[in-house]
Amino acid sequence: MAVVFNGPRLRDQRRLAGLSAAELAALIGRSEWAVYGYETCRIQPPLAVAAAAADALALPLGGFLLDDLNAVAA
Repeated sequence: MAVVFNGPRLRDQRRLAGLSAAELAALIGRSEWAVYGYETCRIQPPLAVAAAAADALALPLGGFLLDDLNAVAA
């Protein structure tokens, strides 16, 4: 079973935290464009980057991951 990153959930949680994409990018050591890529599912972040984003938003990493069966329904 494959696991994929849920970009729209990252975007929603970033906005709820009151952070811009540039602010989150600075917190996780990536570019603003990379963050946009993660949020739009154009780029799958490395696990370490996904974990850093979860930490920056004070959320569990599992909240941003979907297995391939749930990814189709999401």
